[in-house]
Amino acid sequence: MKNLRIRVLAPILSLCLALLGGPAAAEDQGWLNNSLTLTASPLWKFKFTQELRTLDIAYADPYLHNLQVGVVRSLPRNFYLAVLYKREHTERNALPLDENRYTLEGGWKYRLSPDLDFDFRARTEIRRYSIENRDHTRFRFRARLKYSLALGTLKLKPFIATETFGKDKIHTVQKNRLYLGSFVPLSDHVELVFNYIWLNQRELEDIHIFNSGVELKF
Repeated sequence: MKNLRIRVLAPILSLCLALLGGPAAAEDQGWLNNSLTLTASPLWKFKFTQELRTLDIAYADPYLHNLQVGVVRSLPRNFYLAVLYKREHTERNALPLDENRYTLEGGWKYRLSPDLDFDFRARTEIRRYSIENRDHTRFRFRARLKYSLALGTLKLKPFIATETFGKDKIHTVQKNRLYLGSFVPLSDHVELVFNYIWLNQRELEDIHIFNSGVELKF
């Protein structure tokens, strides 16, 4: 078991050091993501999320915030389906922008070993804006590995993930996110999350992001 942990964590830590030691991005940001999941039955869940984005990793100078609500349906063989609605407000470069987003999400997870999980998520997002000619449909695909680790009394769930973005008006990959971080379970119902996100955007400068938040599950 110890050797398995070393084999899983070594490449993750090496990648983290390589990214943090690379050239500075044109922009650094801080994101705060909180969520609440309420289980209504073995098949149905209700999910609520709240996000704040700032132009500083210390969470100063906010420019975006949103609220999202949705319902999740569990399916056989570890699949699920979700329908979500998000209301988002962005104010950057003196340009206020409001968005209504309608999302259809599907996913699947698989346990590779007692301590290692894999999950895949696909989203189709219909985005409607308050400014003309901004509406479009976006497609997102995320793959993630998550490991369970105990360091004495401290429990961690380190993870690495990649997410690819595309949309109907651009027939190629629009951007990609690389996630590297960990969940920190505090109880059966509360988890903290801390992670680094490297956002690579087509024809734009990369962005380095520090993301954190709280996940509540009941």
